[in-house]
Amino acid sequence: MVKQEIIKFREFRMKRKYEILLVSFLVLLFGDVVVGPNFNSTPILIFQNVLASTIIFYGKRKWRYPLMLLLIFLASLFFATFLINIPKIGLLFFSVYIIYFLFLSVEVYRQILKTKDVDIGMIAAVLCGFIILGLIGGYVFSIIEIMHPNSFNNLTEGLGGMSDLIYFSFITIISIGYGDITPATDIAQKMSLFFGLIGYFYGVVVIGIIMGKYISQKHSK
Repeated sequence: MVKQEIIKFREFRMKRKYEILLVSFLVLLFGDVVVGPNFNSTPILIFQNVLASTIIFYGKRKWRYPLMLLLIFLASLFFATFLINIPKIGLLFFSVYIIYFLFLSVEVYRQILKTKDVDIGMIAAVLCGFIILGLIGGYVFSIIEIMHPNSFNNLTEGLGGMSDLIYFSFITIISIGYGDITPATDIAQKMSLFFGLIGYFYGVVVIGIIMGKYISQKHSK
């Protein structure tokens, strides 16, 4: 009986993996709004997302052990940034985190492009791909700020600056551009332009491909 329940749970988890991942990303982005500013929820929010995203690689043996080592290393660096105030550790943490998200983004984008049937799971995957793009942009901007301080104007001091840059990344790829945070150095401006172009490309090409498959699917039925 217990074994059957475990099998059913695994089947449900694999069938709804992109919906689970999307919910995890939404918790990562907006979870601190729920718990309030008095509680440092960042470690919990990050690790729930990392654990949830491992479902995407379930069954892929060639990626299992490299990703496991990467996650252990990432966890060690994350806690080290709180225990030891050394900027290079923070830089290494963001670099490893980007590598992890590159693995994740490749797998998500690969599934989006190779799929033939467009359902709620695939729509969730497209949204996950967009959120991943915004997060990668935020981490890249954070690395720039660590390596070249004051590359962005109007940032909050400390870890709040990272949240500001993730926010800046999303409003850049969405092409809103409120102007409350602005790039101040040449490299910050060039990378802002780069992610703006990538965001535009994603909106036009990737979503266009999915819509084309959806229309084709409707006609075939």
